[in-house]
This record gives sequence, C-alpha cells and structure tokens, in this order.
Amino acid sequence: MHIHFTLDDLARTRLAPAPSPLAMTSLSVYRLGHGPPSPGLDLWRRTVRAGLRASTDGGYDPFAELAPTAPSHPVPRFLRPYAGLRTLDEELERLRATPRQSLRADIDYIARHRDLPPRTVRDLADARPHETARLAAGVRAYHRVAVAPYREGLAAALAADRAVRSRQLLHGGVESVLRGLHPRMRWRPPVLELDGHADGDEYRLGGRGLVLAPGAFSTYVPCDPADEQPALYYEVFGGAHPALFTHLARPDNRRTALAALLGHSRAAVLQVAADGASTNRLAARAGLSAASASKHASVLRDAGLLTTHRTGRTVHHTLTPLGAQLLSAP
Repeated sequence: MHIHFTLDDLARTRLAPAPSPLAMTSLSVYRLGHGPPSPGLDLWRRTVRAGLRASTDGGYDPFAELAPTAPSHPVPRFLRPYAGLRTLDEELERLRATPRQSLRADIDYIARHRDLPPRTVRDLADARPHETARLAAGVRAYHRVAVAPYREGLAAALAADRAVRSRQLLHGGVESVLRGLHPRMRWRPPVLELDGHADGDEYRLGGRGLVLAPGAFSTYVPCDPADEQPALYYEVFGGAHPALFTHLARPDNRRTALAALLGHSRAAVLQVAADGASTNRLAARAGLSAASASKHASVLRDAGLLTTHRTGRTVHHTLTPLGAQLLSAP
C-alpha cells in the first residue's frame, strides 16, 4: 500500500493524544487469527483462544461479527477511536452514545465490503439500545480475556513508544516519525509504503493529514473516504517488544522480581505510573500516604524511571522509556 502525502498533509499529521483501549481491543482480534511466528505472540494467542473457548456462551455476539478477522475487513469507526479515554468503560459509554446517523453510516460502509448478518445490519444501524448494549458487553467479555491480563505491560510499552515518537517529532519533525514508524513501513517522500497490504493500493490523504495511533497488536489503515481525518494504527508489539507476552504470562513472578529489585512500595508506584497518574492516585492505588508516594516518585525520577510535570496544583507522573523497559522486561 502507498499512502500519498502533500505538504498540507505533512503539516496536519499528528500523534494521537492517547492510546484507545477500545481500538486496541478491536484490532487485536485480527492478530489473534493472523499472528506472526513470534514465540511471545504465539503464547498469547493460544492462551487467549483457550480463555475465549472457556468463557463464550455460544450466543449471538455483534462484536465478534464486526471485529476484523481478515486483512480486507474494514473496522467501523465506533470500534476504533483514535482519541482514547482513560478506561474501556468510558469508551464503551461513548460508543453507546454514538448518534444513529453515525452508526448507520459505519454499518452501511462495512456491509459494502464484507458480509454481515442481517440482524447486525438492522439492529445496530437503527441504534437499538439493547443491541448497542450487547455490542458493549461483547467487547468487555473479549477484553477481559485478551487484553486486561496484560494491562500493565501494554501500558508500559505504549508509554515507551509514545516517548520515542515524541522525541522523534521534537528533534526531526513529522518525517522523522514516519521514517521510524515500523520496520515494514518505508518513508520515501512523499509516499509512505506499507508491506503486508494489497499491492497497488493507493491512498491519497487529500490534505486531511494523518493521525498516527498505536494499534498495539496490528497495523490498520482505514480507507473510508468519509473519515474527516484518517488514522494509521501502527503495530507496537512483535518487533519492538518480542518477549512481551511470554513473560506477562507469569505476572506473579514478574512482580516478585521487580519488588526484590526496587522494594515493594517503589515497585507498586512504578506499576501504577504505567497508566500515568497524579501523586494522589499513586498513593491511593499503591496503598501509601501522599507524602510517601511523592518521596518514592522522586527517587524513581532521579533514577530516570519516571518523569514528572505539573498542571496547576496537580503533579502528574509517567514512565520514561527506561522505566517502561524495566517494568516490561522479563
């Protein structure tokens, strides 16, 4: 696939403000069936498949019908927001509030490119509350098995990736980000070439620019011409973090080793900071006083594992790439 940029497109290309738990969940379905020969991802796939077999009730699941299971399957916009909210529950509430006109446009577009059950087309396109509730329940059930057990490692790796992209943008501009986006992507101005997609596919941004969002498990390029601003969801795992899922299958061992290295309190603070947190949130989730959490955060910051910034009276802590690497290392 070739994505064509104009000067206006380069000027309007930007990083997604935050990773989307819903988009990560939706795009992981494709990787579940079409994963690369990576030992870590293979273990994740086998574990998730077993978990899904044990948890499914065999009933109708609109999420299973809409999630991508082949390279040619487009993903509806309401399942792949590039502007992430803090939690999956918040994103599912936003999904359930999607206007009927938007739901219908998305369903109609998907139905033109792949077969969908008539029930999905009819009930979701009409924004029937019981059907959107069923869709949200399907997302939540799948997320519980495929994504939630790996939340800490995913958050750490995504934070590290965002730090890398921000540094590239700061020092080299948008073209520096495009050059280093993924090993299977090549920036040959003014075209971004993507391997693994249909040869001969040409996608012209037409001055809209591009949102670069971490797709976590897989790369996805929406080609819906109605997108106000297209988003490229690029794969974070597999190349940069090949062992991620291997060692995350043993979370208790990982926590024990991290606590032995840093001490239980600092290890807890580092893990909470994987999602980005204020000092008060660090304290609450790590079971510490605010003063103690602040002190531990200062030690971790001095060691290069956390970075801190202030917004008004609130102090926020996030992982540095080194902190993310330590948190997600075997």
